Amino acid sequence: MKRALVGLAVLAAACSSTSEPSITTTTTLPPVTTTVAARQEAQVEFVDDERPARLVIPPVWEADGPQLPLVVLLHGYTATGELQDLYLGVSATGADLGYLTLTPNGTTDAGGSQFWNATDFGQLVDDAGYLEGLIDLVIAGYNADPDRVYLVGHSNGGFMANKLACDIPDRIAGIAAIAGGIFGEGSDCLDPMRVIFVQGTDDGTVPYEGGVFLGGRVLGAEDTIDRWRTAGECSDTSTSRGPFDFDLLVEGDETTVTVWDDCASGMPVELWRMEGSGHIPGFLPAFRTGLMRQLLDLEEG
Repeated sequence: MKRALVGLAVLAAACSSTSEPSITTTTTLPPVTTTVAARQEAQVEFVDDERPARLVIPPVWEADGPQLPLVVLLHGYTATGELQDLYLGVSATGADLGYLTLTPNGTTDAGGSQFWNATDFGQLVDDAGYLEGLIDLVIAGYNADPDRVYLVGHSNGGFMANKLACDIPDRIAGIAAIAGGIFGEGSDCLDPMRVIFVQGTDDGTVPYEGGVFLGGRVLGAEDTIDRWRTAGECSDTSTSRGPFDFDLLVEGDETTVTVWDDCASGMPVELWRMEGSGHIPGFLPAFRTGLMRQLLDLEEG
């Protein structure tokens, strides 16, 4: 709980900037540099010489042992990989659940803020190629399972996770996107994908209903889910769970999980609707662990 509160406080304190350049951005966080220790038992190394990315290795990892899943955490606009990890606790959860966590950083815009090039609006940075190259390095050098590569992204990182799922679906086993859906109509998102989409209905940065955003059209939460349901050939039949109390900042149980698992692809699609939550919810430990267990299809310990 203490780690979750620290992460939330750092992110919330960072939200004083409201001006955003016309680039692929989804939050309003100013530049932050934070050092995060995932757990004493975990090892931290860096991969790639040109744009080094932090890799957190869980205690169960062995160079010649069983292949472990790889989770790539994609930060929001102006954040960093380590700051996003502090907020969501992905590598700390990975130390318990047994997966590798990669926390790369985007490049900087003219204002010095880090971002991912998650659109085709003419930006020159090939972040999709960079991230695919990082995945290759971790698979080759750290015995990661090439069939269990997952993406978790918040805001700008959520848009980037969706882009990669559309562009290289054969490399990605599933994504969890928080408050960052699909730019455009999603016409290139044709292959089935394991998707969990999370968003607050009171998001004041990325509109829950979608619409015009940063000069382009974005699909809202439900339209993003419909796009992935279509790709996975999922029926209209769904089941619901909850509500759950996942947001410290909203009183009571605010999150309802709707699952479409009657899919020809066998890959379920989920919408985690957070009633009354904003762009940066105060995620409780139950959310952090539950999200990663659900994404990686891990049984309760």
